[in-house]
Amino acid sequence: MPLIEVKLFEGRLSEDTESRLIDSLTDAITGVLGDSVRAQTWVVLEEVPARRWGIGGSPGSTTVA
Repeated sequence: MPLIEVKLFEGRLSEDTESRLIDSLTDAITGVLGDSVRAQTWVVLEEVPARRWGIGGSPGSTTVA
C-alpha cells in the first residue's frame, strides 16, 4: 500500500485544493507503480502551524510571511 504524506503550512488548503492534490498525487504514484495500486493508495494531508516549522535553524513563523 503506497502512503503519501504531505505537510503544509496551516491555511494553505481549501476543500477544492485538498481534493485536487489527493487526486494528482494518486495519479502520480499510479503513473509510476501502475494502476493496480490506485485503490490501495493513501494520501494524508496535514496542515501544520507556522510556529511548528523550522527553516534554516529559525522558526517558520519568523521566516515566512
